[in-house]
Amino acid sequence: MDQQVKEKYKLAGTIGKKALEFGTGLIEPGVYLYDIANGIEKYIGELGGKPSFPVNISINNEAAHYTPFEGDKRKLSRGDIVKLDVGAQVDGYLSDNATTIEVGEAGNHSDLIDATREALTAAIKKLRPHLQVRNIGAEIDRVISSHGFKPIRNLGGHGINRFDLHSEIFIPNYDDGNATTVKPDMVVAIEPFASTGIGMIHNGPGGNIYILSGTKIRKDEPLYQSFNTVPFAQRWVAKLMPNYNEYIRKMMKSKELSEFAVLKEHRGSLISQAEHTVMILSDEIVVTTS
Repeated sequence: MDQQVKEKYKLAGTIGKKALEFGTGLIEPGVYLYDIANGIEKYIGELGGKPSFPVNISINNEAAHYTPFEGDKRKLSRGDIVKLDVGAQVDGYLSDNATTIEVGEAGNHSDLIDATREALTAAIKKLRPHLQVRNIGAEIDRVISSHGFKPIRNLGGHGINRFDLHSEIFIPNYDDGNATTVKPDMVVAIEPFASTGIGMIHNGPGGNIYILSGTKIRKDEPLYQSFNTVPFAQRWVAKLMPNYNEYIRKMMKSKELSEFAVLKEHRGSLISQAEHTVMILSDEIVVTTS
């Protein structure tokens, strides 16, 4: 990997790590999700980066892909299990990291939270060039299952490329039999999810996160000029134009824009998440967000 590229990935990871730590300090009962997301994203800018994607704040049985909309009045409640997923980019080189917090620190679900933290640590210790992704998944499953929970089988980690948050490789949270290997100079996000439910998520309603899509992305499109090909939030578009909702609807109708659905387990279940971005080099493993 080119040294300049390596340094940009490392800087993106450092900013992403600091932003996640900053955001964790904002998680309190009664706080608006809107204020948390905007606060973190502003902090990323102050550190010299841009968000890799809108801050994800997923609560209880939600696993991913919720970000507050413009004017959102949703608040955190004591006892909520919050997945905070944050990333930063430097010149299009991305980081992605996440943690789980129990609001109000009641300590009722510390074992669920520990399960994904420990699974992430174990998976990274096992990581090396040419390792089959099924072996990473098996290690994640082993740790989560030892805590009495189930890994979410239809979610997992992913490759990361420039301006591409979910690139060619998928890293499962269990042994799915996939013999694909991680290669030197590959950047990946390792992302265990543990559930008190059945370990399968489904699509819920839209989560206010969008990405340019379709067979041909117009380079003169205002959304491309502002966000390139990384995901963006409805509330970001609100800062670009007065008729933002109408513009989003038009772009969705023409299939130039896609919305991410909130990923959810069944009602009553709880989910935890932990995540780091890792550079797999020929001679070392670098966790950019540690």
